[in-house]
Amino acid sequence: MRILVSALIPFLLFSLPGHARNSITLSAKGKTGYSILSPKDASKIEQFAASELAHYLGRISGAEFIVDSRPGKRRITMTLDDSLESEQSEISVEGNSIMLKGGDERGLLYAVYDFLGRLGCRWVAPEFSFFEGTSTFIPEIAKITYAADADVSARPEMKYRKLYVEEGLTHSEESLLQLIDWMPKLKYNTLVIPLNYLGMGIVKWDNWRERLTPELEKRGIMIEVGGHGYNNFLNAEMENGRLFEQHPEWFGMDAEGNRSRSHKVVFCTSNRDAVDYLLKNLLSYLKGHPEIDIFDFWPPDGDRWCTCEECRDESATDRHCRLVALTAEFLKKELPNLKLECLAYNRYVDPPFREKLPDYVLLDFCAYRQNFEYQFYQREDKNNAMYADALGRWREVFDGEMSIYSYYRKYIWLSLPNIFPHYMQKDLKYYRDVGVTGISIYSEPGDWFTYGPNYYVLGHLAQDPDADVEKIMEEYSKQVFGPAWETALSVYSDLENVVRFGTRFPHSTTKRPEQYDEYEAVMRRAFECVVAEKAKYVSSETVHHHLERLALMVEYTIMSIGEMKQEAIRNSSIRWAKMSDEVKAFFLKNKDKGLFVLRDPELYSY
Repeated sequence: MRILVSALIPFLLFSLPGHARNSITLSAKGKTGYSILSPKDASKIEQFAASELAHYLGRISGAEFIVDSRPGKRRITMTLDDSLESEQSEISVEGNSIMLKGGDERGLLYAVYDFLGRLGCRWVAPEFSFFEGTSTFIPEIAKITYAADADVSARPEMKYRKLYVEEGLTHSEESLLQLIDWMPKLKYNTLVIPLNYLGMGIVKWDNWRERLTPELEKRGIMIEVGGHGYNNFLNAEMENGRLFEQHPEWFGMDAEGNRSRSHKVVFCTSNRDAVDYLLKNLLSYLKGHPEIDIFDFWPPDGDRWCTCEECRDESATDRHCRLVALTAEFLKKELPNLKLECLAYNRYVDPPFREKLPDYVLLDFCAYRQNFEYQFYQREDKNNAMYADALGRWREVFDGEMSIYSYYRKYIWLSLPNIFPHYMQKDLKYYRDVGVTGISIYSEPGDWFTYGPNYYVLGHLAQDPDADVEKIMEEYSKQVFGPAWETALSVYSDLENVVRFGTRFPHSTTKRPEQYDEYEAVMRRAFECVVAEKAKYVSSETVHHHLERLALMVEYTIMSIGEMKQEAIRNSSIRWAKMSDEVKAFFLKNKDKGLFVLRDPELYSY
């Protein structure tokens, strides 16, 4: 959006360089003498990068910037530079020209967005309708002058920066396209979509593949498909429902000693004929989907492993890793450019005792029961200590790349507004220091307004774990809340200090009733501040609406604190994923505001 609500404009601050050693005027009064120089044989990513630069420069200045392959005296030159590293971007001034360079095509696109950011452009979220135009800011500048005292170079520290569609409860083709358009602007470089979530045919790569693939490819976004489900390639319903009767020995034996049709029971991985059948089907799928860059090869969720005599003496991790290693070796011969991903999770979170995972496999480490009252690496919590030890053991025995399957937005949170930018930063610094090279987060549009700060901050931290979190949060708050940004920033701070400690927050500890009174008092003061601030902006519709959203986030937090206090008084066991009728009614009353995701318990339950 180019023009924002007038009340917001003065508060969406951006830095326009003044006079410096290298200063170039690109346009004035809607006219320009500059063209954008792009190679004649430019790839589709290079072409897209040039078109984005021309598009946004035109919106900023009102001038038309032409993309040309013929050199001119005044130009913005876009080029690849072999001396730069993968994804590295560089901006420099040479005489009358601006040079935008990338170590690869993705790096060149990042150079474009970095350059536009230095002219004041901001993209804090996808252009979902509930942001009411505040997710994007494109300034209007009568005279564009770019000035720099030195070349600017950047390269993301985390190699894999992923957004997971996962359950996809609120996604549509439209929201996915909005998400994809935003991703490279924050340098998220991988979109992960289930092959077929829970086998239901709803959240399924093939449903969106035709429309999304070209949009992903021209932005250089890696396509990652798969998820829980060896059973996608071997299950009892195959061969017209006859496979189980034909080969019962291929299927996992349950605890009672019976071969099982259940998709939750892992097939008999010690049976080589069963493995070969699975590999044949997997290869057929992947050859029919050449756009896939990374394939997630995981056991079924809630897995139960075969108890037959050949299987039962080995750990789940050893069996899982042996199958992954065999599969990776098989696929490397057939599809050498494909990356296979292995999950360290649940029963197989520890590294194997006997098997060795090939170093060309990508390992995703998943700390499902992480207690967010403590940092991942803090030993005060037994779950966190267990996960930190397991991650350390993996690092000792595995020479390949490791990514973190994070829960910085989690379905079982039930949209509780756990905004914790400083927590994420401490985790990411630790991950970087122990050799982790990737990070991910779930991405539901239905509660994106709630978790917007987490997405925005994580995008920056994945590039640089040492980034200035205070500045990033201030930038986000000014963009979204305009003149009310200080109130929003204060409330976000209160949420960071309360939600993960005082609400129905999974794997946290139950407190004394009086402690919940203290948490509630903090949030009631925050609520009163938001209500008072909202009253100032009745005539500024967007600011008023966003403050209403913030108030609802606080109100929900207070409701959850009250529930926890009652549980503490009764000394009863907490059912973390259970939603009360009161909360459900609250969600339904305030649906479609970008705040809450209501899961259908008939389809999705823990």
